[in-house]
Amino acid sequence: METFLDQMKAIKQQEIAEKKSSMSHLFSQTALEQRPAQISFKKSLERHTDQGLSLIAEVKTKAPGRQNVETLDVGQVIKDYTLAGVNAISVLTDGHYFGGSLEVMDQARSLTTLPLLHKEFIIDPCQLEEGCLRGANAALILVYYFNESALKTMIKTCQDLGLDAVVECSLESELPRALSVNPDILLINNRPIASIPANPTRQYHEGSVDVSLNWWEKYQELREWKAQEHKVLISASCISRPEDMRRIAELPFDAVLIGNSVMSAPDRVHFLQELKQAGFKA
Repeated sequence: METFLDQMKAIKQQEIAEKKSSMSHLFSQTALEQRPAQISFKKSLERHTDQGLSLIAEVKTKAPGRQNVETLDVGQVIKDYTLAGVNAISVLTDGHYFGGSLEVMDQARSLTTLPLLHKEFIIDPCQLEEGCLRGANAALILVYYFNESALKTMIKTCQDLGLDAVVECSLESELPRALSVNPDILLINNRPIASIPANPTRQYHEGSVDVSLNWWEKYQELREWKAQEHKVLISASCISRPEDMRRIAELPFDAVLIGNSVMSAPDRVHFLQELKQAGFKA
C-alpha cells in the first residue's frame, strides 16, 4: 500500500528536481557564516524540575481534510504565540497539503527571536540548506525515510549546518531505528502518519496522546535513552485539552508540539496559556 509519506516523498522529489540547480547558487559557506547567531532549539525546550512542559506552537494553514484558517496572517499568529509565552515555533513549509511555504519561514524569522523548527518532509540535504538560509534553528527528520546509516548522515548534516535535528517516529516499528542513532531530540507523533494511506482525509486526524504515554510505559529502551543527560523528548499531535497536557506532564517529556488545535482556536493566546498552566506536574 502506498502511504501518505510515500506520496509526500514523490512530491518532494519533484519539487527538489525543479529547483535544485538554482538552489546551488543560493547556498554557500559564506551565506552560512553570515547568518545571525543561532538560537538553541534544544536548550529552549529542556524541562527542569521546577518547570512545566515547554510549548512548540505551529504555523499551519491547513491539513488533509481540514482548513485551520481561511487566510494565513503570519504576523498575527506570531504575535499570538509570543504573547502566550511559547518556547519555540514550528513552521510547516509544505504547500501541497498544508498551505505552507519557505516564504512563511522568512516572515516568521523576521518577526520573532524564538527558535524555529523547519517542519517539512525532508528527504534531501538541500532541504536542510533551504531551511538554514531561511532562519530555521532545527529541522524535522522523519525516521520513515531513512535507514540507520542515512539517518546518521542527515543528523550529521544538521549539525554541520548548525541545526538541531528533531528525529520523529510515528510507528512503534520506527523507534528502535531512532534510538540506535542516539538522537539529542526525539519526537513521538501521536498521529500514525507513517501508516496513513495516500490522499488521506479523515484518517489523517486519528490519534491520541495515549500513544506517547503507552510507548513510555512499554519501552525500557526509550526510558534508558531519556535517562541520559540533556536528551529532549517531545510529544506531538492530538493535544487539544488541558487534560492532555496534565497526562503528558506526569512523565519526563520536555515539550509538546501543537498545530491544528491552536491554529483553529478562537483565542489562541488564551488556549495556549490554559494548556501551559496545565503542563505543570501536579
